[in-house]
Amino acid sequence: MKRIFITSIVTLAMVVVSASVAQALTGYTFENNLTVGSTGTDVSTLQQFLLDSGYDIPALSSGVAQKGYFGSQTLAAVKLYQAASGIINTGFVGPLTRGALNGTSGAVAGNTVAQYIANCPVGYTCPVPVANAGTVVTPGTPAAPIVMDGTDGSITASLSSYASNNTIKKGETKDMVAVKLQATAAPVSVTRFDVRFNTRPWLYFSTVTLKDSTGTVIATKNLSSASDATEITVGSDYLVRFEGINVVVTPGTDQILVVSGTVLSTTDKLTSDVSVIVSVPNSSIRTINGKGYTDSLGLGTVATSGTSGRTMTLSSTGSTGNILVKLSSTSPDNRIVTTSSSGETTGVVLGKFDFKSENRTSTLNTLTFTLSNNGSGLSTMLKRVYITDGSQTVQTDAVPDGTDVASTSLVFSNLSFDLTQDEWKTITISADVADQDDFTAGTTLIASTTVNNTNIVGIDSNYTTVTATGANVVTSNTITFLKAGASVTAPVVTVTNVDNGSSAVVKKSVVFKYNFNNTGTTDLYVAVDPYRAFATSTTLAATTTTFDSLSGGSAQNQDSATVYIVPAGTSRAFTLSGVIDTTRDNSDKSGEIKITAVYFGDDTTNFQESNVNFGLDLLTSGVQTF
Repeated sequence: MKRIFITSIVTLAMVVVSASVAQALTGYTFENNLTVGSTGTDVSTLQQFLLDSGYDIPALSSGVAQKGYFGSQTLAAVKLYQAASGIINTGFVGPLTRGALNGTSGAVAGNTVAQYIANCPVGYTCPVPVANAGTVVTPGTPAAPIVMDGTDGSITASLSSYASNNTIKKGETKDMVAVKLQATAAPVSVTRFDVRFNTRPWLYFSTVTLKDSTGTVIATKNLSSASDATEITVGSDYLVRFEGINVVVTPGTDQILVVSGTVLSTTDKLTSDVSVIVSVPNSSIRTINGKGYTDSLGLGTVATSGTSGRTMTLSSTGSTGNILVKLSSTSPDNRIVTTSSSGETTGVVLGKFDFKSENRTSTLNTLTFTLSNNGSGLSTMLKRVYITDGSQTVQTDAVPDGTDVASTSLVFSNLSFDLTQDEWKTITISADVADQDDFTAGTTLIASTTVNNTNIVGIDSNYTTVTATGANVVTSNTITFLKAGASVTAPVVTVTNVDNGSSAVVKKSVVFKYNFNNTGTTDLYVAVDPYRAFATSTTLAATTTTFDSLSGGSAQNQDSATVYIVPAGTSRAFTLSGVIDTTRDNSDKSGEIKITAVYFGDDTTNFQESNVNFGLDLLTSGVQTF
C-alpha cells in the first residue's frame, strides 16, 4: 500500500465540518497512540465519537464496514477533528490529540521533548507542546518538526569558518564555534548537541546558546553553577548538552549550527586574560534518520582548537561603554525668542543633543555644557538652566551672581540618565530668562558641549567609567532674545538681463520678494530706505549694485515717507528692487549677491536696533555670469 505523508498545516478556516466546535469524549480515556492500521477498543470508541461529533466516516455510517479498524476514512475524519481543535492535522492520534479527546491540554505530565519525538511514527510531522518544552527550547517556540520518510539518510560534520578564534570581553556575546552539517540520501534530524570546554564554563559564561546561521535560536543553556555542566575530566574537560532539539538537515542544503557564549559582566575569575578552547568532538552530535536509526558524530579529538573547535580569549579588561554626541534633528533652528518685559520667560529650549552609548548600556552621571553670548550678561540674563532626558530633570543656577561673563561652563551632576546600547537618546537643555529690561535686547545665546571624558562622565553596565571619544564640539543653533520677535518667509528672487543690444550683457535687474512676520506683541518698524533695511554680501568683484526701492505693498495708516509699520501678530510683503552693474570692468566674471540680514526696530528712532539673520538662505541671486 502506498503511504502518503502529510507535511502541510491546514487551518480551521480551510476546513468545513458539521461539528462547529471540537469536543472531548467524557467517560473514556485514550491512553495509546493511534494511527493507520491500529485496531481495538480505542479505535472503535474514537470512530463512534467522530461520528457522533459530525465527522463522517462513510464506510461506517453506511454499514459497509465494522468499527475497530483505523483506515484511510478514519484518518480523514481525525484530521478534520484536529484542525477544529487547533492541532496540526496529521491524522496521527498522539499526545496532543489524545489530550484534546480526553479534555486536557494535550501536554502529558512527565513527557519530555525527546519522548514526543520518539513517539512520532515514520511519515508524520509531530509538534512538541510548549508546556513540555523544558528549559532547553526557546520559550514559546515548539521544537522544529522531525521529518522522516523511511529512507536511510546520513550526515557528515565539519568545522565551519562561520565562527573563528576570537576575543570576548566581559558582558559580550560572541559566536565561539560552528559546525557545518551535510545530509546525503535523505533528511536527517539532529536531536542532541554537545559542546565541550577545557575549563569550568560556569565560572566565565552566563549563557551558552545554540542557533543556526540565520540567527534563529534553537536552544539556550543558562550556566549558574557546576550542576549546569558535566565534568568529564577534572579541571580540563566539561560538557554542556542541548538535548530534546530537532534540527532537520536536508540533502543539498548545508545546515550550520553555531554555539555562542555570553561572558559574565562581572567576575573575579578574569583578573587576567583567559584562553578557553570550545570544541565539538566525536560523539557530540546525535542524529536520527528516516528509518529511525540513530548515529553519533563530531569533529575529532576533544578540546583541540582548529580541529574540533576554536580558541576564545576572555579579556580581563571588559568592553567599555563609549559615548557619542550629535545635535538632535529636533533641536530648534536659529531663531528669535520674544522675551517678556514684565517678568521671566520660562522654558526656553537652548538646544537638544542626542547621546548614544557604544559597546554596552551606560548611565550618564555628569554632563557639562558651555553657554556663550555676544555680550557679557549671562548672570543677569539667565535665572536658571536645566536639562532633561524626558523622564528626569536636573537644574543648576545659570551663572553665580557677580560673575557677569559672556561664556561659562555649567556642570550638571548627580544624573542617572540611562543610555541603551546603540540607541540615541535626546537630552534637552532649557533656561528661564530674566525680564527683558534686565539685559540688552538682541543678546544671542548658544549652548555647546565638547565630547571628552571631562564633560561627559558616567559608568557602563559593567560599572566601568565610560569613554567619550572624538573631542568634537557639538553646538546648538543661535537664539536671539528680543522684546519683539520676527521672521522672514516665502522668499522669491528674480534676475533678468538688461538688454544691451548686440553687446555683451553688463547689467542685470534683481528683485527680492519676501514676507516679514511680526511674531511678537509689539509693533515693528522697517526703514523705507533699502540701505537701512538690509545687509547684503556679494562675490561679484568690480561691480556695483544699486537698490532702487523697497516696497511694502498696500499702504497702512502709520506708514510714512521714512518707515513701514508691521503691526503685532501680522505679516507684510516686501519687494526690494536693484540693478547689478559690471560696466566698470569689461572682463568676464561670475558670482552672486544675497541678503544676509533684515533690519527692524520696535520704535521709529532706530530702524537697525534688531535684525533677522537666519532663514535667509534662499534670498540670493544665485551665481550670475556676465
